Amino acid sequence: MADLQEIMQLLGKATVKMEDAERKLPKAKESVATLQQLERVALRYLALARRMGLPDDVAKATEFFSRLIIMLRMAQMSYDMLMAGTGVGLLMGIAGMGMTALSAVDFAKTEFMMDAGA
Repeated sequence: MADLQEIMQLLGKATVKMEDAERKLPKAKESVATLQQLERVALRYLALARRMGLPDDVAKATEFFSRLIIMLRMAQMSYDMLMAGTGVGLLMGIAGMGMTALSAVDFAKTEFMMDAGA
């Protein structure tokens, strides 16, 4: 009987936490949408800046930030697939995380090797 009471108490706590999470979900969705809009604006601004014929240092900086934003987006999309937890989504999420890691390694090599050579 004590075990059942303990289980019921744990289930009650889980229900309260689920209700709290459901209340916070609209804010989280709104934050994700805002972040995605910010990402689009940043990429468009960087693309425009690149086409304006800026000095090499500025062009390198815009390229750096563009690649960084794209890698972060790749990681976020892969994470979302992993959290979906379905069979194909899970495999795609794992593959996406692997590709993001490889891109990050390549990014670090090219960015930091260029700096070391200069």
